[in-house]
Amino acid sequence: MPKKCLGCGREGSYICKDCETFLSEVEPSKVEPCSIMSVWEYEGLMEKLILKIKYEGCYDIIDELVDMAFKKIDLKLPKDTIITFVPMYKKKEKYRGFNQAELIARKVGEKTSCLAVKLLEKAKDNRSQVGLNPQERLENVKGVFGVLKPSFNSEKLGFVKSVLLVDDVYTTGATMNECMKVLKKAGVKNIYGFTLVKKLRR
Repeated sequence: MPKKCLGCGREGSYICKDCETFLSEVEPSKVEPCSIMSVWEYEGLMEKLILKIKYEGCYDIIDELVDMAFKKIDLKLPKDTIITFVPMYKKKEKYRGFNQAELIARKVGEKTSCLAVKLLEKAKDNRSQVGLNPQERLENVKGVFGVLKPSFNSEKLGFVKSVLLVDDVYTTGATMNECMKVLKKAGVKNIYGFTLVKKLRR
């Protein structure tokens, strides 16, 4: 079945060049330790694309979006950076069949020539973050994530100097920041964040 633009229905890709011009880009940020870079605003056509990936399994959209993203950003990472991603609870990932954050991370790894590996696990099946306010989101992710054992045959990651943490959507930052804390506690010195989209509060 041919790919069709989710904006206008034109065949060839999930987002055509004309519809791409209507995407709202997020103000670019410097890639610094503990900073999180996002590319587009989570609204309209971009929201449709992300939901189609997550709930309809059209994960080949990820290749298109990451290729588009790297034409817009300059993701300069320190040498020997390892790329990882926000994990899903095992049962949920098994039910869905994939973790979109992992697929994005692996594509980003291809673009940057950095190793993409799973460093974290989601040990508890917490409530969905959807519909929660910022404070509830912070409470909801406390103690949920841990370092995958064994990660590189070690519980400690002090020898890993830099990690790029990847997810699909940045909402309040609760999930990304909790994962960053876990990595920091495990000994990672510099942690950067990357998401395709960011939900802006108005």
